[in-house]
Amino acid sequence: MSIDDTPSEKDVPKAEKPLKEKKSKKKKASKKDPIADLQAQCDEYLAGWQRAQADYKNLQRETTTKIAQTIRHATEDFLEELLPMVDYFNYAFKGIPEEERGTGFLVGIEHIQKNFMRILEEHGVTLIDTTPGTPFNHELHEAVEEIEGEGKSGDIAEEVAAGFYLNDKVIRTAKVKVYK
Repeated sequence: MSIDDTPSEKDVPKAEKPLKEKKSKKKKASKKDPIADLQAQCDEYLAGWQRAQADYKNLQRETTTKIAQTIRHATEDFLEELLPMVDYFNYAFKGIPEEERGTGFLVGIEHIQKNFMRILEEHGVTLIDTTPGTPFNHELHEAVEEIEGEGKSGDIAEEVAAGFYLNDKVIRTAKVKVYK
């Protein structure tokens, strides 16, 4: 065969040309693409893993917060049910004549009241100040009656029912009588 006998590009059927070009492109692309593809896939997996880790930490934080809120709410509800006991002790002691205050029985009841108040304080419950003569504060006090007296108008004259804070949050306003 002479040089002239070799088939020229014109002689090669058209269907064969694209196949040869495709194969050569694949070989060139396959040399670069596997590493780049694997790197892209690794980056994608890493990003997914990092998102999953962040989501898990957020879920843990939210769960811890919800559990704490549930416990706080349940504790608040329970303590609110116990608060009338403070009033009952106060009402009972107001009705006792002075000459009977030193008896052993009453001293025991006062001791029970003090221990009850100590337990409430250990759980964050404190009394709202209703000392006679202190200014009335509508956020802390509820005026149930206005009375005539020697005090300054708008000051507390007498406590009717105790008010309470739970960890600096008012859970029950104090019922008071106020000077006109």
